[in-house]
Amino acid sequence: MRFLTLAFLLLATLAIAESQEDVYYRALKAEEAGDIPLALETFEEALAVPGPYTAEIQEIVDSYKEAMGQSASESPKDSAVSPWEFHSYGNVGYWNLYYNRDDSTNESGKELSTSMTFSLDYDSRDMLHSFELNLSGDWFIDKDDMPSLDTSAWEASFGLEYSLVGNSFVFDIGSNMNVSEEDGLTPDFFLWAEKYFLRFDKHKFGVALSGYENLDGPLSTAAYVSWRRYAKYGWKSSMYAGARFEADSISSSEFWLKWIGPSLKPSISYRFKTEISIDLKANLFYGFVVDGPDAEYEKVQKFSASWGSSVSWKPTYVGILLGFDQFYRSYDVPAGYVIDYPEKSIFTEIKASLIWDI
Repeated sequence: MRFLTLAFLLLATLAIAESQEDVYYRALKAEEAGDIPLALETFEEALAVPGPYTAEIQEIVDSYKEAMGQSASESPKDSAVSPWEFHSYGNVGYWNLYYNRDDSTNESGKELSTSMTFSLDYDSRDMLHSFELNLSGDWFIDKDDMPSLDTSAWEASFGLEYSLVGNSFVFDIGSNMNVSEEDGLTPDFFLWAEKYFLRFDKHKFGVALSGYENLDGPLSTAAYVSWRRYAKYGWKSSMYAGARFEADSISSSEFWLKWIGPSLKPSISYRFKTEISIDLKANLFYGFVVDGPDAEYEKVQKFSASWGSSVSWKPTYVGILLGFDQFYRSYDVPAGYVIDYPEKSIFTEIKASLIWDI
C-alpha cells in the first residue's frame, strides 16, 4: 500500500510539473502586469527547468540584474540541472512545384521532402553552445514535367553546424555535403555573425554579417544593420537592411558575374496561445554587375526575391505546417544580348508537412 501511495504521488507530481515554457509564460505575464520583482523571480525559476529557451531567459535575467545594479553572475541556475541537452526536430512533407518563365513556359512537378536535425546543446551560463547534425533528402515526382529545373530524381544533404549564442551576439558556422543523382557531390559552407549594440524591452538593434559559398557554384556575402523583436506569444519580427555581394553565371560557366547592391530581409510572425503560428518572410536583392567580360555585360542588372508564408500548429512535440513560397528573378539585359537564363521567371512551392521538436 505504501508503494502504491508513493507511486501515485510521484505520478501526480509529474502530471502537474510545469515545463520551462509554462514558467516562461508566467514570467512574461508578470512582466506585462508591471510586477517586476515577481517577473524576475519567475524568470529565475524558469532557468532551473531544462528547456529550449534557456539562453533567452538568461539574457532577460541578466538585463534585469544589470538594471538593478547587480552582477549577472548573481542569477545562478540550479546546480543540479545538467548543462547538456539533446534535441531532435525536423519535418516530412509533400510539395507541389510550379515554374513559369517569360516565354510562357509552364512546368509542374511534385516532391517528397524530409529533414532531421539532431542538436547537442551545452549551456555555460554566459553562453550557449550548440552542435548540430543535419540530414535531408528530396525525391522528385513527375520530374519529366519540369525539365528546366532539375534532371535529378533525388538529392540529399549531410551537414554539420556549430552555433554560439551569448548575451549580445550570435555566431553560426557550418557546412553541407550535397549529393544529387546528376551532379554528384557539391559541398557548401555558410557563416552568420550578429552583434547587438542596443536593447530595450523586447527590441534588439545591431549589425550582422553573412557568407555562403558553394565550391561548384555561386557565392555571396552581405552586411546588414538589424532589428529584432522577440516575444513568446504575440508579435515577433525582424528586419535586416544592407548591401550584398554575389558571384554567379547567367550565360557561361567559364565566367562568373560579380554583383553588388542593396538587400532587405524582413520577417514577421504571430503566435497564439493555442500554439498556432502565422509566419511571413521575404528576401530582396537588386544587383548591379561590377565585373563582366565586356562593357555590355556591365549594363546587366537583376532583381531576385523570395517571399513566403506558413501556418503551423504544434500543441505538443508534434504538429503540422502548411506553407507557400515563391522565388522570383528578373534580369534587365541590353537589347540584342542573349543569356542562358530566362529574363523573368517565378518558381512556386506549396507545402504540407508533419513537424516535430523533441
